[in-house]
Amino acid sequence: MVDAWLVRGYQLPWEHAPLWAAANQRVLGSRRLRPYLDIIMSDGYGSDPDHLRWVIRGKVGEIESWAKEIADG
Repeated sequence: MVDAWLVRGYQLPWEHAPLWAAANQRVLGSRRLRPYLDIIMSDGYGSDPDHLRWVIRGKVGEIESWAKEIADG
């Protein structure tokens, strides 16, 4: 699995590691959802994990349920 804090050359804040570990497993493993990874990562989530979760839920309806699991910790 790709390191949670380093995805396709993007350096992500350390506190996002658990979130991205889950995202990597589901998004990178799905050819259908993979294109959304770039959208999610380029949407200006800044350093706010709550905004990042919102972006994931808003951009990819198919992953609403696992985004909620991640948000609920």
